[in-house]
Amino acid sequence: MLHVSRSLPDIAVLRGGKEDFGVSLQEGQEVLKSLSQIGYKPLDVLVDKEGNWTTQGKPTDAHAVFTRAHTVVDATRDAHASHIKLAKKMGITLFFSKGNDVHMDREDMYRLLRMQGFKVPDTTVVRAKASLEDSFFRNLWSTYHTPLMIRPLERSSTEQSKLVTAFPDFENTVRDFHSKGIDVHVLTYKKAPTSSIAVLPNFRGEELYTPLWVETFGSLNAIPNRSHPMRAHANAPDYRKEQMKDIATKVYKALNLSSPACIDVVPHGDGYMIVNVERTPSIGKEGRFMQSLHSTGIDVGQYVHSQIQRELESVAPLQPYEYAR
Repeated sequence: MLHVSRSLPDIAVLRGGKEDFGVSLQEGQEVLKSLSQIGYKPLDVLVDKEGNWTTQGKPTDAHAVFTRAHTVVDATRDAHASHIKLAKKMGITLFFSKGNDVHMDREDMYRLLRMQGFKVPDTTVVRAKASLEDSFFRNLWSTYHTPLMIRPLERSSTEQSKLVTAFPDFENTVRDFHSKGIDVHVLTYKKAPTSSIAVLPNFRGEELYTPLWVETFGSLNAIPNRSHPMRAHANAPDYRKEQMKDIATKVYKALNLSSPACIDVVPHGDGYMIVNVERTPSIGKEGRFMQSLHSTGIDVGQYVHSQIQRELESVAPLQPYEYAR
């Protein structure tokens, strides 16, 4: 186990918040455990649904936490929370924060990738302000093969993607999103194992580090999720590993990303199609991003530690670390 020098600065973990409160609490707890296992004594900061902050049972606020902590892991899931702007003003790094995500909807991402020669699904965007005539649904239905995936154009924690195989379900689903003022993304869903690979910038001596990828096997006519079986490709041949690394690296750079990401691909012809890029991936241990990291023995704490070490080494000599024998 790595014993962290006591001279290293404090690190705080934010969890809770207005969005996905329970999920954030759990993911934050996993981060706290990971950091503790390598010698840190992280500050556990709870944010309730009303935005009130507490630590060690006492009220606090973002300014007080950021004054004390050199680095913050932000497991909250509200991209527009006020503490994100404050952190930027104070020069505080927020690891895994939803606020780090550059605004880009699903079609924006596909458009950028198409322009640079990547294979992505054919799609149609149905705007919430568009007039929905009966002929529109018939024309769109005849354009794509079923099943169709219908999902919000902007990622949403409350509105889920849906698969439909019948025309009435297709029309009703689109109209339901439309009535809520939600722009919709429509595409053909192709049943195929989804390969997911994490990308970590500036880690283990590489500009972009890619561990092994994990493959998710969804059930028939169901969108793959963390409840479905996953397996890491530990025994894949070297040429395949290089191929996946090359794809992930090129996609990451094409989108001009700068923080950890997770890239999903499916087989397509003699190559791969890019189906999704999580620019602020879930850090839950059962998610695709963390499963990919675990394939080469990495966890969140180790990555955060490496980034702290890298930053400190860039400004001053660092005391040597001690390793348990």
